[in-house]
Amino acid sequence: MSKGDKKSFNPLFLSVAFIVAVLSVTFFRASRELWVFYTPNMRFIGGAPGLFIVGLIVIGVIASLIILKLLNKENLFGRKLIRIPAIISFVLAGIFALGIIAILIFNGSQTNDVLFMYLRRDLPLVMIFLFVFLLVALILSKNDGLKKTLAIISTAAISLICLLRVFPSSSYKITSDPCVFDTGKDYSVVFATDKQGTGYVEYTYEGKEYKIFAQNNGRRITDRFIHSINVPYDHLDNNSYKVGGFRVIGDYSYGSKLGETAEKGPYKFRKNTSEKQKYLVVSDWHSYLKQAYSAISNIKDYDAVLLMGDPAAGMDFEEEAVKYIVEFGSALSGGKMPIIYTRGNHETRGSFAPYLADYLGYDELYYTVDRGEYSFIILDSGEDKEDSHIEYGSLDDYYVNRVNMIDWLEKAETGNSKVIALSHAWQVSEPEPELSYRAFDAFTKLGVRFEISGHTHECRFLDGANEQEKEYLEKYPGITTYIDGGHSGKTYIASAITLDKDGVLFEAYDNSGNKVTDKKLNW
Repeated sequence: MSKGDKKSFNPLFLSVAFIVAVLSVTFFRASRELWVFYTPNMRFIGGAPGLFIVGLIVIGVIASLIILKLLNKENLFGRKLIRIPAIISFVLAGIFALGIIAILIFNGSQTNDVLFMYLRRDLPLVMIFLFVFLLVALILSKNDGLKKTLAIISTAAISLICLLRVFPSSSYKITSDPCVFDTGKDYSVVFATDKQGTGYVEYTYEGKEYKIFAQNNGRRITDRFIHSINVPYDHLDNNSYKVGGFRVIGDYSYGSKLGETAEKGPYKFRKNTSEKQKYLVVSDWHSYLKQAYSAISNIKDYDAVLLMGDPAAGMDFEEEAVKYIVEFGSALSGGKMPIIYTRGNHETRGSFAPYLADYLGYDELYYTVDRGEYSFIILDSGEDKEDSHIEYGSLDDYYVNRVNMIDWLEKAETGNSKVIALSHAWQVSEPEPELSYRAFDAFTKLGVRFEISGHTHECRFLDGANEQEKEYLEKYPGITTYIDGGHSGKTYIASAITLDKDGVLFEAYDNSGNKVTDKKLNW
C-alpha cells in the first residue's frame, strides 16, 4: 500500500458512514409529524425541511466518495480537496444519528410509535434507493469478487421480493376480539385483522341465519385492516355472534385473488337496560396502554364502556386506530357488551382522521343513545384550538362541524328524563364560547343532569377553579360536570359510573390501585 493509499478512506468506513447517513435521514423524515415543532428552533437553515435537504447532501457526498473509490479516481480532484467535504459529511452524519437517538429518548412512547409507522411506510423508498446504489456499485466495481457478491445479493433480494409478492408467506388472523359500538341507530361490530381483506358478522336471529359483509353500495370492502358491519339492535341484543374475514390479495375488475379465512367467536352479547347499570369510563389513554390497563383492572362487573377519546397522539395511520381504539376497546369489552364512543381532539389530527367515523361504522360522531330509563347525548367537541392554528396545517374545518352539531343538538330529543351528556372537552366548543353557551342552553332544555368529559387529564368535578368554570356553574347550576381522569405522567386514572333510580355513583382508581373518587349525586 502506497503512502497515498494510507491517506485514502477505508472502504468499510465509507460503507458504514453511508448506512448511518441513510438511516439517520430516513428516521428524521419519519419524524415529520413533529417538524412543525422542530422548525421554530432551526430557522437558520430553513427549518426541518432545510435540515432534511442537508441530510440528503450528506448522503450524496458519501455516495460520491464510494463511487470514486470504486473507480480508483480518488485523486481526480485532489486528496486534500476531497477530504474537507468528506470529513464535514462524516461529522454531519454522526450529528444526525445523535439527533435521532435524542428524538427517540425525549419524544415519548406515543410519538415514537407514529415515527416507526412512518418509517415502515418510507422503507420501500429507502430499499429502492439502496438497491439502485448497489446496482451502480456493481457496474462500477473492478473487483471480480465484489461484483459476484453484489450480484448474488441483488438477485436474491429481487427473487425474494417477487416471490413474497406473488405468494404471501405470513398467515392471516384476527388481532383481537370485536368491539360493538352503539351508533345511536344500530350496532357497529368492529374488529381488525393483521392483513387487508374483507370482514363479516355471522349469527342466527329468529331461526334465520345471517352472514353480513362489510360492503359499500353492493361491493365488499377489501382494502381495510378495520372491518365494521352494522347490525340491527334486536338482532344482537342477548344473542350470540361470530366474526370472520378473508384476505384479499388482489381485487380486480374481472376476478380476484383471495387468501386465507379467519374466524373468531362465538360471543354472547348482553345488553343491560335494567334500573341499575354500571359503566367503565376511560379517556385520554394516549397510547399508555399498560398504565391504563392497570387502573382499569380495579373496576369489575361493568355493563358497558364509555370511550371518551384521545387514544393516541393523532390518527396518521389506520394502524393507530387498530391498536389504540379497536384492540383497546375489545380488551375492555370482550365483544360482549356495548361501547359508546366519544371522539377526542387527538383523533381529529392526521391523514386518517377524516375516515375514522366511517371505519368504525358511524354516520356522524354526535348522536343519542337510549338505554332503558337513561339517555346519553354524545357530542363531538373537535379540536381545542381555532382551525387556523399552525398545528393543523390549514386542513381543519371543525368550526363548521360544531355549528352543524349544535344546530342538531337544539332540535334533538331523548326518550328519557334521566339524561347524561358526553363530550371530550367539557365546554363542547372550546374555541367558540358562543357555541358552548348554545350547547349548555340545549342541555338545560333536554334535562341533562350530568356531563362526563375528559381532555384535561385530571379527575375532578367542575368546581369553579377558574373564572370560566365559575361562570358556567352560576349560569347552569343544574348540570354537574365530571372530568374522568386519563394519564398524567406516570399516573393513569379510570372511572366507573353506576346509574340507578336515585342518582349516579362516581368512582375512580389510579394505576396503583388507589381509589381517588367515591361520590354519589342525585338526579
